[in-house]
Amino acid sequence: MIRYSKPPITLLITLCLIFLHARALNETRMNAHLAAGAGLLGTFRDSTSWNLSNWMSAYDDSTPVQALSIPGTHDSLTWNVPAYVAPFVKTQDFPFFDQLNYGVRFVDLRIGILKGRIRMYHASYLLDSTAQLEDIFWGLYHWLDSHPTESVLVCIKVDNGNNTAALQRQVYDLITSPETSDYWVWNTTLPLLGQARRKLIPILRLVLSPDNIPDYQPVGVSVARGWRDNYPNITLTYYESTDGYGNTHSQQLFIEDLYNPQAEDEEAGVEDKFEALKTHLDLAAATAATPDFQTSWFIGFASGYNGLLTTPSELALGSTIPYTIIGVNPRVLEYLISKRGQYFGVIMFDYYGANLSLANATLGWDLVSGTSNVRSHTVVLSIVLVFWALWDYPYS
Repeated sequence: MIRYSKPPITLLITLCLIFLHARALNETRMNAHLAAGAGLLGTFRDSTSWNLSNWMSAYDDSTPVQALSIPGTHDSLTWNVPAYVAPFVKTQDFPFFDQLNYGVRFVDLRIGILKGRIRMYHASYLLDSTAQLEDIFWGLYHWLDSHPTESVLVCIKVDNGNNTAALQRQVYDLITSPETSDYWVWNTTLPLLGQARRKLIPILRLVLSPDNIPDYQPVGVSVARGWRDNYPNITLTYYESTDGYGNTHSQQLFIEDLYNPQAEDEEAGVEDKFEALKTHLDLAAATAATPDFQTSWFIGFASGYNGLLTTPSELALGSTIPYTIIGVNPRVLEYLISKRGQYFGVIMFDYYGANLSLANATLGWDLVSGTSNVRSHTVVLSIVLVFWALWDYPYS
């Protein structure tokens, strides 16, 4: 359980620096991007007083991002699809902005090229007729401007078509554009939280090849190589370096991504999926108690389907026909409650909005939807710094 007394001065200093160096984006362009992406972004709402919208303010700047337990959403933009494709295309029930407001800090964007522009997909299904990847990025910039204590990990994967040179060039240009590059962490490994506030961390499930990008400079955490398809226990190296003594240092990523158990029926599919994730979460908690934790990161998926027998909704939420089957989400919730205070890494959910206790349980908070025992920080810095200085006066 996270409790506050006095806000850490390092956080306040970081926020001061963010505000001093922040550059306002062009308002006309911002409005145009928000309008073009509205079908996937949803409506932006002021949420700065909501505890889940600022939960990273609970952590000191020196916290490694990989040491955080983080709620995420799988195929984050699929909430607004027509009913006729919803059974196997829809995986979310909350607009994108609302996912962020309610604690999501790892988002999953699936892309493809259409008429020369990067568009948003789930598999081969085009999610929106106007929204482009750039519009989603600008929506994230807009959200971060209102939540400067936060950071969002942005996973990008090609779902429709191939990872062409043209696509790689566009992704690279969007991340490194001088106009918006301040919103991105340029590390090729995961940063400390203080380095990532009011920024996006690119998690690349596609390869950006220097052969296709002549002016290429390394950017983003690359996890494309070694991510096996539909597999319950993946281990890959996402960062490697050699020190001056010839010693190699590496960062390992442990992944559970069994998205289609291919079991004989829905009940068996739910059971197989949950057991795969539980095994992964147990490993994350065990590793957190060892020296290996400094070089380890964990991503587990509560999402999936089971062939044509079980839709993403049924796998996540369960069903009552022909008899009651408890879905993966309520099983994961029960597990998280029983392991409260342990490390889980990133947990990727489908139908995240159906029970917001998933967010609270991932973070180790009280299970009260939309509230917690953590007080939100005010980020109007002139006021905050005064309160910090006077907090203990005249007794300190």
